[in-house]
Amino acid sequence: MSKSRRAVLALGAAAIADQAFAQRGAAAANTPTAADTSAWERYETRLRDRLKDAGGGTFDLSAARIVLNITNRARAVADKPPVVWHEELADTARAHAGDLARRGYVEHVSPEGFEPSHRFWLISRTTIGSPSENIAYHRGSDAPATPADLVKLWRNSPGHWRNLLRPTHTHAAFAIVRRPEKAWLVGLFARPLATLTEPLALRATGPEISRALRGLATDLHASVSIPQGSRMGAVNGPPPVLQITATRAAGLGDFDVIGGPIFLAGS
Repeated sequence: MSKSRRAVLALGAAAIADQAFAQRGAAAANTPTAADTSAWERYETRLRDRLKDAGGGTFDLSAARIVLNITNRARAVADKPPVVWHEELADTARAHAGDLARRGYVEHVSPEGFEPSHRFWLISRTTIGSPSENIAYHRGSDAPATPADLVKLWRNSPGHWRNLLRPTHTHAAFAIVRRPEKAWLVGLFARPLATLTEPLALRATGPEISRALRGLATDLHASVSIPQGSRMGAVNGPPPVLQITATRAAGLGDFDVIGGPIFLAGS
């Protein structure tokens, strides 16, 4: 690797550590409220548009699969179980990678205040699960960054590497968007709790919501609440932005509330 290439990769690693990973969990105070239907709908539309146009770049689908192989080799060396590709995680990773490319930023939290889980819960319409996210960014005029180059940025960032090796993760997916002299890699990791029997519409009606809840095992204690990491806001009547949630045992007498699809309450 040339000296200039190493310098660019080192610059990318610093940008990730300082700008992106430190943003994780910082969105709650700035996330649009559950009363702000238009904000959630606009962001969902933006993400869907990025799935179509890759933010003006190109999705490198084969390279994304190579990242999965590199990840599982690293997990094997660390004596951690492999992760399995998850297509709804992949769609969410592609949408965010495209948004990073379109708007030219490198952060986990969107300019509107949405965090990685919100993206997944807006894009994924069947999975109950709370993902965690890694981002890598490369800029340079020499040869395009390889999947190994991009994963190396995570290797040099302790927080990202711990996330990649987390033993509780069972599923993952990756997306790479390329533009001239630039590349963005987004990785999502999760341990899904359950899958809805049918996709839940973004604008969900009462019967659709009831079917989603009835289709989940009773011991999961499925319910409806405002989206995790958001605030209620000023509303008259039920909040218009809601989310399917369920519980998972997290130790003796303890449990985690796991998020599922976010939806806009319909008539």
